[in-house]
Amino acid sequence: MEARWIADGNNQQHAQKLKRCPRCASEFVCGPDSETGRCWCAELPPIMPMTDEGCLCPKCLRKEIAARLLQKHAEEPLGETRVGLCASCRHVKRLCTKGGSVVYLCTLSASDPRFSRYPCLPVSACTGYTPIARADSQMLI
Repeated sequence: MEARWIADGNNQQHAQKLKRCPRCASEFVCGPDSETGRCWCAELPPIMPMTDEGCLCPKCLRKEIAARLLQKHAEEPLGETRVGLCASCRHVKRLCTKGGSVVYLCTLSASDPRFSRYPCLPVSACTGYTPIARADSQMLI
């Protein structure tokens, strides 16, 4: 791709390259700018997608970072005091909304109307509660 050199206030030159995004094929400028000496991506959260694809355009990189932040948030369990029995029940499915909230879906609700699809948390008593089984690999020693 095309590279252009930009001199900063200290007479140092920085290379900016015109690149093509591997995801959406749009062209964008990559590299330090003349005012800050930093690339635009340095202003984003430090959750950079490290892939073999190469640099992503601003729009695709922001989408990727948002998706990774949502995934990270969805994987972090809430404490048992805030969720109750659902935190350790085998019948629960943790879902992350587009807004970043985590909700707990009771899978028993699909076949049994006694169970609320999205129970009010924390759940302190439930007839369908079944604790998540510990890893079977511990028993195979």
